[in-house]
Amino acid sequence: MHRPPSTAEVTRLLETLRWVVERSPYYRRVLDGAGVRVADLRSYDDVRRRVPRTAKVDLVENQRAHPPFGEFLAVPRAEFGSLHTSPGPILIPRLASERGGTPVLASSIRAMGVRPGDVAHVTLSYHIMPGGLRLHRAFEEAGCLVLNGGTGNSRLQVELAHAWGATVYAGTPSFLANLGDTARELGLALRRDLADTFGIELFDHCGEAQIGPLAGECRAHEGMHLHAMDLFCEFLDPETGEPVEPGGTGELVATQLGPRALPLVRYAPGDVFRLLPGACPCGDPAPRVVFVGQVGAIRKIKGVLVHPAQVHRALSEFPDVARFQIVVDHPEGERYDRAVLRVGVTSLPADPAALARAIAERVKAVALVGMDVELVGANDLPEGAAAPRFADVMVDRRKKP
Repeated sequence: MHRPPSTAEVTRLLETLRWVVERSPYYRRVLDGAGVRVADLRSYDDVRRRVPRTAKVDLVENQRAHPPFGEFLAVPRAEFGSLHTSPGPILIPRLASERGGTPVLASSIRAMGVRPGDVAHVTLSYHIMPGGLRLHRAFEEAGCLVLNGGTGNSRLQVELAHAWGATVYAGTPSFLANLGDTARELGLALRRDLADTFGIELFDHCGEAQIGPLAGECRAHEGMHLHAMDLFCEFLDPETGEPVEPGGTGELVATQLGPRALPLVRYAPGDVFRLLPGACPCGDPAPRVVFVGQVGAIRKIKGVLVHPAQVHRALSEFPDVARFQIVVDHPEGERYDRAVLRVGVTSLPADPAALARAIAERVKAVALVGMDVELVGANDLPEGAAAPRFADVMVDRRKKP
């Protein structure tokens, strides 16, 4: 979706809503309960303000209450082409006519420089989760030879990738590191680290099991382009529900367009992205996004939405940092919030003030908000003041209105 959405995009969204309400008992009941008639909807704002969102927990609970597929189902079982599963567990049936995100992924990997004749080594799991199979199909459609590696069997995977001259790796950074260690043990690669070990350029890509691929980097490496061809994507302020402008941070709300076995309308998985302003140097006009984190851990500080993962990403550049806390308050008589970043270090540097300044500058560049930095001992902060859960990172002392 462009901002604002075009007439054609809104038309396709309304056509999808009509199709879904006719066939999905769940959405027919939900819209009836909200007093919404699709025939009365005329604009995107009508949809945003009147059509309820669908949370992941709604899908999980409905499938548990009405096994196996719940009331979301819009077609008879005889029309299923395949079936996937995601954590929850959530059953995801797919029509034979659904491309499963293949065109989107094929477009993304072409933007990354993948060309016909490349040898793609796919190491995502080939099991009931859909990610590995989706990527496999996309590489085939892009004209590549695909090695369906999956996970595990590191020694055999390295030997096959070496024998076939793999030019593209698709998988997680952690498994790439594992393959790098194995390659060095076999004497097949001796260069210094992940990218150098395999002589590859690294790209970020994101998606979600229910809605499929969403966005991926191009060779400019300035954010991920939104390549969601069959999704109507909204990015909404988590507090106000209003659309955010480029430069802002918003929660993803996605509607699957066109016929689906299990359609999702205004699905909100809880993922928050920052929309990058301006044009990409690569020339692709698609909007660009940067993943921020899950909405539950987000806090608005000085008018900016901040997730602990952003700060953690900035602090990871400083090797002596083990934990951190963000303490936010609003001193009486002052106009603005005050944020103090308490940084737990394993040892104090020779020049603490210089380290504090460097941390403050890097955090502001990544999280877009200024914070006062206080260096403390790592053991002065709770164990939960760290990745991956960030349970004790945010300390909000502002008075509730």
